Amino acid sequence: HIHSPAGGQGMNTGIGDAVNLAWKLAAVLQSRAHASLLDSYEQERIGFARELVKTTDQAFTSVTSSGWMARLTRLRLAPFAIPLLLSSTAVRRAMFRRVSQTAIDYEGSSLSTGWTETVQGGDRLPWIRNANGTGEENFAPLRSLDWQVHVYGDTTKELREMCAARGLPLHVYPWRKEMQCKGVWRNAAYLIRPDGYVGLADAVGSVAAIASYLDTHGIRPAH
Repeated sequence: HIHSPAGGQGMNTGIGDAVNLAWKLAAVLQSRAHASLLDSYEQERIGFARELVKTTDQAFTSVTSSGWMARLTRLRLAPFAIPLLLSSTAVRRAMFRRVSQTAIDYEGSSLSTGWTETVQGGDRLPWIRNANGTGEENFAPLRSLDWQVHVYGDTTKELREMCAARGLPLHVYPWRKEMQCKGVWRNAAYLIRPDGYVGLADAVGSVAAIASYLDTHGIRPAH
């Protein structure tokens, strides 16, 4: 550790770093992506790592300080304020997203392209509990750890043919109104990376946009 281990954030970050780099190394070594794919590792991970070291160091200093203000905060303010804050569902959700690091996004990365309403390239794929109407969540296909396309609504024959020709798994989920609350766009196409993040979000499900993205990065699915 180069910073305080409080909260296990260093461990979570290390795991996130390993996942982010591992699938990229595997793709390049197996000739399923251009070597330039590796340049995105630092782009995507260094910002949060720097922020983490800064915030954990600040928190550790405030907790261990012997000053009167720190003692007042620890002994008087924190015991009152923390239970009050945690009584709020919104606060608990925000804290969970922060500590679990599921709020991290890679917007601005060279691998992140396009947007649809609230979901952009670089965002973590929104979790939809009953995506296919029979109880299966939309995260289930992510177990393949491979590139794939998700469509929520209807897709085109051209997109089906392109995905089949390239060996790119295509998952089409019948549109339901509650999907809109998750931020996905009806009939849009989302190209999902092996780590569950959106590489490309295309509002019209453009075959040309997906093909161009794959060709630009030299991406070939594993299966």
